[in-house]
Amino acid sequence: MDAMPKEIRLRCQFLWESAMQCADASPPQPRTAQKLLHSLRQLTAAHDCKVPDSLTKTLCPKCWAPRIPGVSCRTRTAKRTRRSPASMRYVPGKTGKGGHALKSQLVTTCLLCGEISRAPGAPRPPARPPKKRDMRAAADDFVAVGAPLL
Repeated sequence: MDAMPKEIRLRCQFLWESAMQCADASPPQPRTAQKLLHSLRQLTAAHDCKVPDSLTKTLCPKCWAPRIPGVSCRTRTAKRTRRSPASMRYVPGKTGKGGHALKSQLVTTCLLCGEISRAPGAPRPPARPPKKRDMRAAADDFVAVGAPLL
């Protein structure tokens, strides 16, 4: 929003702030905020400007509604099951297939339009080490020593 005239930039700023106030209101009003953000989008398109990515990351990419967890979106983490390059991350010092660890995924579903967006998440926690001995092996060792059974 830097290459815009001052009046247009102030108007965009006002639309953004009022949309965020509607989203933060009690009770939240995501539809009203969505309408304000739609007019912001039309205003920036009319003046051949882009809304900064830092602002659009908090919006649904399809309907431009603000993402409010539990109100206008549902957020969950999911495991990535495929070992594709997009789901792999190099972890130095790890043993295994080339030192790569499978990452989880942040899945956000818009409750207003149904759009599903995915973002890379944190790497999966390491697996638990296997148990050294099970109970049956421990009992066999106990009996082999010659201890009396109760």
